[in-house]
Amino acid sequence: MRNVLLTLPFLSGLAVALSFLFNWSAALDKRVPVYVQRRFVNATELDACKAIAAAMTTQGSKVVYPLDLTYSSLIEHYMTSSTQASTCVAVPASPADISAAIKVIGSKRIRFAVKAAGHASNQGFSSTPGVQISMTNFQQVNLSGDKKTVDVGPGNIWDNVYQGLQGTGVAVVGGRVSGVGVGGFITGGGGYSFKTNQYGVTGDTLVSADLVLPDGTLTTASASQNPDLFWAIRGGGNKFGIIHNFKLKTVPQGQVYGGLRTYTADQVDAVVNATLNFSENGKDPKASVLPTFNFILGQPGAIVLAFYDDPSPPATAFGEFAAASGPHAFTDDWKTRSILDLVKSAPSDLQAGQRGAFHTVSLEKYSKPLLDLIVSELKYYGSQTLLHSGGLISYDVEPFLPYSQYAQDAAWPHKTNALPLNLYFSWSNPAEDAFWTDAIKASAAKITAQAKKEGQNLDNLYLYPNYAVAGTPSSQLYGPNLGRLSQLKKQFDPNGVMDLTTYFPF
Repeated sequence: MRNVLLTLPFLSGLAVALSFLFNWSAALDKRVPVYVQRRFVNATELDACKAIAAAMTTQGSKVVYPLDLTYSSLIEHYMTSSTQASTCVAVPASPADISAAIKVIGSKRIRFAVKAAGHASNQGFSSTPGVQISMTNFQQVNLSGDKKTVDVGPGNIWDNVYQGLQGTGVAVVGGRVSGVGVGGFITGGGGYSFKTNQYGVTGDTLVSADLVLPDGTLTTASASQNPDLFWAIRGGGNKFGIIHNFKLKTVPQGQVYGGLRTYTADQVDAVVNATLNFSENGKDPKASVLPTFNFILGQPGAIVLAFYDDPSPPATAFGEFAAASGPHAFTDDWKTRSILDLVKSAPSDLQAGQRGAFHTVSLEKYSKPLLDLIVSELKYYGSQTLLHSGGLISYDVEPFLPYSQYAQDAAWPHKTNALPLNLYFSWSNPAEDAFWTDAIKASAAKITAQAKKEGQNLDNLYLYPNYAVAGTPSSQLYGPNLGRLSQLKKQFDPNGVMDLTTYFPF
């Protein structure tokens, strides 16, 4: 028994580290083309594809069909459960051709979706059996002459944006892990960042957006031009048109410190304690941690992604995570590096190619009983993976400092310093979709109930749309803003063109 106990921490660490590496490598492989799923072609949608091809005139614009070698990559998503085999993919290369495509879609009343990077977890939000519009040609990263703003295309992943700004002395309030796209990150609620403690969410740094309205009109939304539209697109998802350029404020950027540490099963309790300590006592806005409790390969474990916005953090910046008495890491990649290198050290596609779902809880604070419940839930649903074709069970704890002082008025209300918890379950068998979707909802509900039992007032803490599972009531996302969103939707889309795609309804 002694030898077994001595071996378990090693095996647990091996599970954490190897699953991280192997799943990352596997995610880079080509996946099976999705078009083999198709059983029939909708004639009206096929006619629309042909009409779009004829209407788009810019060099580089094209329409791709299922037998094209690029088709699969244009429709695939991070989660296979989010991918749908579309009749065709329209790939516009100019705003004018986006306009041409949406006019055809509106006139023929066909199903469509707009895909940026494909990280949306809810089927239909950026996928469709109809016409898929791919924003892959919109990957601009253009820094202004005074370096105060940067134009960013929605087809980028944040890695590209950091790469494009490397060496300029500035960066943006952007994504924290590799592979996450720009488009939905901003329109789906604003975007949590390493720099949220210092500047708010990404949407709080949005200066303007260039977009094509549902009727094909090209326009710009900003605080001074179409201010109602500007308010709506920051959290209103895909319901107000197709954005082809975001103008973002830049922030000063030099070398940073941080990276990933992995922890074995025997260190999970210590990671819980360090997380609680950081959440209760952290005061340095340059410091950010993202502890993730995972169950994979039959073992619980933890990963902590740390960031400090300076090359040399003070000894106290990460609290117990950096203390000799704190949790002991199995692998340690914390070091001084560029922000691009740090982001690339944490790929988001650990389970790419699997089915999956996100969900979320918004909290006032992280307590010890709440963190213990999260670990208990992790172990329980981890125990169900063998029975139900499960893959990764993951709970991301996000203990930000207060950031409401930076929050701008936007469709998604975020002036209450809500602390998000992101749940992520993955699985392989489509027959288990209902089991795992119900499971992630049940787990979020149980954690919510515990927070309320502790006296947390969650009434004005709205759920983060980018993490929310399909079917979440829109009132839980938008609260008092729901009525205004509905009115603006009618104003900017009186013919209901954007109702031909899918999002949380309003």
